Amino acid sequence: MTATIRDIAKAAGVSVATVSKVLNDYTTVSRATREKVLALVAEMQFRPNEAARSLVGRRSMTIGILLTAGLSNPFFVHLLGGIDEALKERGYDLIYLAQLSAHPEYNFVQHCRSRNVEGVLAFGFQLGELDADKLVASGIPTLFIDLNLKGKRAGYISSDNKEAIEGTVRYLYELGHRRIAYFAGLPGSYVGERRMAGYHAAMTAAGLSVRPDDIVAGDFTQEAGYRGMHRLLALSERPTAIICSSDKCAIGALQAAREAGVAVPDELSIVGFDDIDEARVVHPPLTTVRQDMPLLGRRAIELLDRLITEPDSPAPAVIVPTELIVRATTGPARDGG
Repeated sequence: MTATIRDIAKAAGVSVATVSKVLNDYTTVSRATREKVLALVAEMQFRPNEAARSLVGRRSMTIGILLTAGLSNPFFVHLLGGIDEALKERGYDLIYLAQLSAHPEYNFVQHCRSRNVEGVLAFGFQLGELDADKLVASGIPTLFIDLNLKGKRAGYISSDNKEAIEGTVRYLYELGHRRIAYFAGLPGSYVGERRMAGYHAAMTAAGLSVRPDDIVAGDFTQEAGYRGMHRLLALSERPTAIICSSDKCAIGALQAAREAGVAVPDELSIVGFDDIDEARVVHPPLTTVRQDMPLLGRRAIELLDRLITEPDSPAPAVIVPTELIVRATTGPARDGG
């Protein structure tokens, strides 16, 4: 059997990307590694024509990542762990593609092409964002996280945001809660819209009315949760439970409730979304919807790799289940629900 580039990488104890760089005369590989790889190429009879086939015309083995949500976003920090693991398995390098949209001659798609990336991982885009649509139309293999865009060489992955909130409403209903408020996520975001749809669907299915005062507009930040809680606590009739669009938002709400002397969960139940590290260490520990963020990262790279290496494969549209993690911020509704 003819040796492949992966066989060479395994025998040399290096990544596929490193073998690719040696075969393409990159100067960033050490002399010792270069000599070792080239010796194995000769020993295993890795012929030039097979190398060309494996490298698909001098492959860069580089993926670009576009973030509009910021590197400090807790969701992305956990996501990156899974991304890094999958990149190593497949021999890809990762570069950060900074958006330079303030420049008058900036071309989003051309920027991606200029970095010679084989594919793009995109996170943080909003519904209807023009740059995202241009990326789909460009034909550059693209995998969106939390944005349901598809094209010939573009697809997406996301958690089951709608079902997650529906399940949370059902859980609170079973605890006796009848007035359940919702702190909405960022307007215009795919996950925000899906979670809001889940809230409305579950409230309707349970025969509960949605009062305008019980929906608090905002975003996914701790500040939004803090402000929203103060607004709800000022109502003459308060909700007995609150579902927040993120753990950060829920932590802000929990802080405001504590400052106001409202006992959680005896007087008010609070649920977050994500299951970031802080959810386990706040007091009381936060009941939340767990997204498997490392899994999302790993699967995103797997799907993007398929878009790169199998151009005729169907555009992926993957929805990953979530899990409700019950901790100490939820309990039975006070009298009257």
